[in-house]
Amino acid sequence: MNKNVKLGIPFDNIDAVTKDIEKVLHIQFTEHESSYWGIYNLAKLSETENIRILYNFVDDDWQEEDHKDLPILIELNRLNEPEKIVKVLTENLPYIVTLYLEEVESRKFIRRYKYEDGLFKLDYEYIFKK
Repeated sequence: MNKNVKLGIPFDNIDAVTKDIEKVLHIQFTEHESSYWGIYNLAKLSETENIRILYNFVDDDWQEEDHKDLPILIELNRLNEPEKIVKVLTENLPYIVTLYLEEVESRKFIRRYKYEDGLFKLDYEYIFKK
């Protein structure tokens, strides 16, 4: 099962956010550019796990349209225990806004949990038919 978490930042300084996260998690990011994601910073934690810091608005399109007040997004992709990273980040960087966690089991289900009162609560579930 894959777990992915989306976080938001209420200001527009990707370099400052990247430095803060590097300091808190003791990891290094590298800058990348793509036609879809625009300029973003990526930290590969393992062959499958990564953290990406990117702009919410790229090429006249919103990544998270319901969160236009958050110009920068952080994605925790396929981490084994993303909840622990969320806790460390939000305790050390109080400006971070936790948006949601998604669990995906290929061809079985997709679940989305919204973050309320310090906990992830089931918001949406889709179960694939066999």
